[in-house]
Amino acid sequence: MTFVGNSFTSPTLDATLNEGLPYWIFWFLLAVILLLLFFIFLRDKELRRRIDFFFLSAKKKSLQVHWERQVRREKRKRDRWWQELGKYVYQKKLSVAGAEAIISALDSLAKKKEHWLVELRQVKEKIENLETGKNLPEENITAAGQLHPEKTNNPGLSGIPLSQNKPREIKAESKLWKRRQKKVEAKIKDLEEHEKVFLMTIGRLVDTLRFSPEELQDFYQRIDEINARIIHLEQRLDSLHPF
Repeated sequence: MTFVGNSFTSPTLDATLNEGLPYWIFWFLLAVILLLLFFIFLRDKELRRRIDFFFLSAKKKSLQVHWERQVRREKRKRDRWWQELGKYVYQKKLSVAGAEAIISALDSLAKKKEHWLVELRQVKEKIENLETGKNLPEENITAAGQLHPEKTNNPGLSGIPLSQNKPREIKAESKLWKRRQKKVEAKIKDLEEHEKVFLMTIGRLVDTLRFSPEELQDFYQRIDEINARIIHLEQRLDSLHPF
C-alpha cells in the first residue's frame, strides 16, 4: 500500500505554523538588547565622553549661529542709526571736522538726484499721456508722428494730439518710454545707495568725535545701547571657544 506524503495534515499543526512566534517575544528580545546596550554604555567611559561631546558640540553650534545672527542684526541697527545721525547733521548743516569732502560729494549727489527725479516725473507724464490719449508737446514728435524718448527735458503737455499716431506706433512708443523709466529709476536708486554710504560715514565720524550739542545726545544714547549689546554678544561667542 502506497501513502502519498502531505495528503493528510493536522489542522492544529497548520494553525501553529501560520501563527509563528508569539508577538511578546519580539518586545522581550528588544528589551534585552536595549538593556545590554545600556550596560555597555555605563561601562564604556570613552563612549559616554564621545556622546556627551557630540551633544555639546551641537548645542554650541546652535548657540553660535543664534548669537552671530543677533550680532549682525544689532550691527545693521547701528548702521541705520549712524545713517540717521549723518542725515540729521547734514540737513542741519552742522560743521564736522574732516567731513568736508563727503559733504561736498553729498551736495553733488543731491543735484544729480533732483535732475533724475525731474526727468522721471516727465517720463511718467509722457507714458500716461500715451496711454490715455492726451496731447503731447510738438517738439517731442517727429514728422512721422513718433516720439523721441531721448528728449526728456522738455516740459509741457500741449501739442499735436495722439490721434495722428497709429495704435501700433503708440504702443511701441509707450514701451520705449517705459524702458527709459526703468533706466532713470535705476539711476536714482544707485544715487540713493551712494547717499546712504556717505551719510553713514558722516554718522560714524560724528559718533567718534562726539560733538557736544544736546540735540545729538539721543543718537549717542541709542548707539551706545546697541554697542553694549554687541559687546555682550561677542563675549558670549568668545566663551564658546575659550582657546
